[in-house]
Amino acid sequence: MPEIRLGQETETGRGWHYSLDIAWPDGSASSHQSTLSWADHDHLCGGTQAPSRVMEAVIRFALDNLKASLPGKFDTSTVRRWCPALDSELVL
Repeated sequence: MPEIRLGQETETGRGWHYSLDIAWPDGSASSHQSTLSWADHDHLCGGTQAPSRVMEAVIRFALDNLKASLPGKFDTSTVRRWCPALDSELVL
């Protein structure tokens, strides 16, 4: 299972931005930029969880359910389109 390393959380005008690294079991790593909007945060957890916790859970869900690797830049709403079950199956 890959290790997700969230970098600095930066608040933006619409939510939060994260730099993150994914360390793969084979020793390789990939770097990504991702965003979580206030609307997606509220939709996914009703505002009850820290944004970083929601972001990590979304990334983990995407890694477990996508048949492709994550692009260099993505946002939570895009992951919700890629993985329609995210809304009902996300574990926080």
